[in-house]
Amino acid sequence: MKCIETRRKNLAMQRHPTQQDLLDELHDDHALFQKLIGQINDEEQQQAITPEGWSAKDLLAHMSHVKAAVHKVLVAYIHDQPLPPVTPSSDEAFEEARLMDKEMTLPAVRNYWEETHIHVTHLVADDLDDKKLLEEVRSPWSEDTEELLCTLVDSVCAHDAKHFELIEQYFEIAK
Repeated sequence: MKCIETRRKNLAMQRHPTQQDLLDELHDDHALFQKLIGQINDEEQQQAITPEGWSAKDLLAHMSHVKAAVHKVLVAYIHDQPLPPVTPSSDEAFEEARLMDKEMTLPAVRNYWEETHIHVTHLVADDLDDKKLLEEVRSPWSEDTEELLCTLVDSVCAHDAKHFELIEQYFEIAK
């Protein structure tokens, strides 16, 4: 997958992802999202695919929460506003969120993923040029950690890619 290749190339060259690299990764993630929801029926998207009982729907909601936390930090930073509170990121917090998300319908979860993804994509395209992407911001997950903006966006793309790969493998979807 192109976004994984870009990540490896950047790591090998010790360079930070550019705005275009991130837009390419975000585009690839969206294309994969569309491919997966097009190839897996609604019933399959709601069946458990992990030993812990997580479904593709649960993973999409989880990815959306992670991306929404990153989005909130990016918006606050870009607009010089106070940063939002740290988002809990323990396994227990993720499980608690998963149980609360059980009430969401599958279309609502898919819309949530797509909306948060589009919001982050627009921020990268409209507000984060290569120079700005090299600025640091507090992590959404820790008061004591700062990250480059480019690294923060890249990590959320890697997070999505990891979960999409799990879904692909479970349903044996060809790449």
